[in-house]
Amino acid sequence: MTYLPRFTQYVKKIKETIPMATEILKITAQIVTSHVSMSELSPQELVDEIKDIYNVLSSLEGGAVISETMATEKAPEAAVGKKPPIPLKDIVTQKYVVCLECGKKMRTLKTHIRKAHGLMPKEYFKRYGLDPKKYPLVCKEYSKQRSQMAKNRGFGKAGGRKKKATA
Repeated sequence: MTYLPRFTQYVKKIKETIPMATEILKITAQIVTSHVSMSELSPQELVDEIKDIYNVLSSLEGGAVISETMATEKAPEAAVGKKPPIPLKDIVTQKYVVCLECGKKMRTLKTHIRKAHGLMPKEYFKRYGLDPKKYPLVCKEYSKQRSQMAKNRGFGKAGGRKKKATA
């Protein structure tokens, strides 16, 4: 019975000294949970993600930073490219194309990845190890519409443009 008041005092003291640390941990957990729900991470990537987010939040508050106790090296597949957060067969559908950076579903991605993520199409394909011919940045429906519109205007017919007569 004599230890209970001491323990209670100790817990109160801890709560008084590090209330921000527990708040940072809660926020870190929320951020990591949100990120993991959108993409798959290996156990090592998950640990690195938690450390990185906690360190950023701590540095913003001026609090303690988690020390690097484990020497972490990036996995060899990370050098090749990120693993897409969704199955590859679901990236390009009839009505939309999914952005692998943020998960948005759009008809075209070229402008979006440039403006929102600062990536050129070449960099985007390289980052995820995708083949541009197999995974276009435009949904199938939109591509067919544009193709039909071009054909209706006479583009793509045999003969093409007529050359100017040389004098």
